[in-house]
Amino acid sequence: MKLKSRHLFIAMIIILFSILTFSALHILPLNIFSVQQKPEPQPQQIYDYYIIADEVDGHSLMYVPLVVNVGDEVLTEENKRYKVVRIEENRAFARFVENVSLEKYKKP
Repeated sequence: MKLKSRHLFIAMIIILFSILTFSALHILPLNIFSVQQKPEPQPQQIYDYYIIADEVDGHSLMYVPLVVNVGDEVLTEENKRYKVVRIEENRAFARFVENVSLEKYKKP
């Protein structure tokens, strides 16, 4: 009988210890495995106009009175498509993507 009550007592202690351990781990923040946050990028200063220039030779493609962001696309008068890759102050640099053929959009 003593052996049975001793096993029961040890089992109760193990269960109680397990519950307390789980509760403590659940309540405590686990900073050991936390993901490091990326720093927020500084907000872009807004200008009255932007000059969009070719990335390769720097010639001006157009002036726009709109806010320009990286990833914006530009279609020039010569039907060339460019994509903005970087911005320095009010000057955006665009990379040539393709020549656009408008023939397929014309109505017969």
